[in-house]
Amino acid sequence: MGAPPMAPLVSDVADYSAQVCIKSGYITGDDSFVVKVASGGTPFENSGLMQVYSQSTGRLTALLLDEGILTELRTAAAGAVAVKYLGPPKPMCIGMVGTGVQARYQLRYIKQVTECRKLLIWGRNTEKVKALKEEIKCDWEVDSVETTKDLINSCDVVITTTCSREALIDGSIMEGGLVVCIGSDSVGKQELSKTFVSSADCLVCDSLVQTQERGEFQHAIRDNEIEIKDIEEIGHVLKNGGRTDSIRGKSTIFDSSGVSVQDCVVSKMVLESL
Repeated sequence: MGAPPMAPLVSDVADYSAQVCIKSGYITGDDSFVVKVASGGTPFENSGLMQVYSQSTGRLTALLLDEGILTELRTAAAGAVAVKYLGPPKPMCIGMVGTGVQARYQLRYIKQVTECRKLLIWGRNTEKVKALKEEIKCDWEVDSVETTKDLINSCDVVITTTCSREALIDGSIMEGGLVVCIGSDSVGKQELSKTFVSSADCLVCDSLVQTQERGEFQHAIRDNEIEIKDIEEIGHVLKNGGRTDSIRGKSTIFDSSGVSVQDCVVSKMVLESL
């Protein structure tokens, strides 16, 4: 019958971008299923928990009060998988759009899948850019750029991690490069222009159903700049051997809006380690 409009949970806050997401998921034949609550965005700090239930009894078996850390980790892991299997074999320079918590986790995980240590950062807040550069200077050969165009022109792998609701990157994708879109995980969010999205040779997502509604491709699909048939799920790509000859050397955008199976896997890893 419809639902009331979602109002800000905290009023009179400039740049309000907070949200609370509830996801549930299961893996067929596994021991458990997971219900996750995750919150974050201005003015909140990231928080949340994972509820693990038995598939055979339906009873709660574990409550992981992780304050959103497990979501950060599984999201960063997805970015690293994309860099490893969808990106150029030996990237020369990595670009980071954003300076928040997820940007830091992405850099931590990307280090595990590439030897490249040359990094360029672009952010909307110069003080946060400076702080991030100082924090990671021992691990990265890091510098900042004035515009996202400078980033695209200088890097062959770019990761976007903001909560923007308007395009931050326009023009055309770099030839043979990879852009990993992490930030656009809900309706209305956008980091890439529709023109930029449509300029890519290959479009990959974590979920075809979800990318139409809340991923980076939602705007280009809505305005008929691209079609669903133009997009392939990363699971299918990996099943076919990762960056196959048909993809290698082509410009690629990976849209990671986050799927609940990631929560099932990361929660299981935690429980098995206890």
